[in-house]
This record gives sequence, structure tokens and C-alpha cells, in this order.
Amino acid sequence: MTLKKTKTHVKINRKDWEKMKKNPALAEAIELFEDISDLGEAKKVRGKSLTIDQYLKKRRL
Repeated sequence: MTLKKTKTHVKINRKDWEKMKKNPALAEAIELFEDISDLGEAKKVRGKSLTIDQYLKKRRL
């Protein structure tokens, strides 16, 4: 697995990411990371200030 770290992000190859998602021990943590990333994108795109609770309610999590 190759990780590339930038100032604000850690990049993982897509192939390695898919393998990690299939691992039951990591699946929930990865899903949480994806939700956090989606929340950050939602704030940037829509210009709205969503709280994590509002976002999770919207996603029904």
C-alpha cells in the first residue's frame, strides 16, 4: 500500500482503498472517513454551515 501525504490530505491508491473497504475490521472506520469527507464537501459546495448532527440526520445515519 502506498500513501501520499500532502499538507491537508492523505492519498491512498484506489485499488488499496477498495481492498481496505472489504476488510470487516476497517469497514466502519472507512465509512466514517467517507462521511466526514462528504460533510466537508457539502459545506464547501453549498456554502451552508451544517453541523455533523444535521448532516447525519440528512443521511439517515
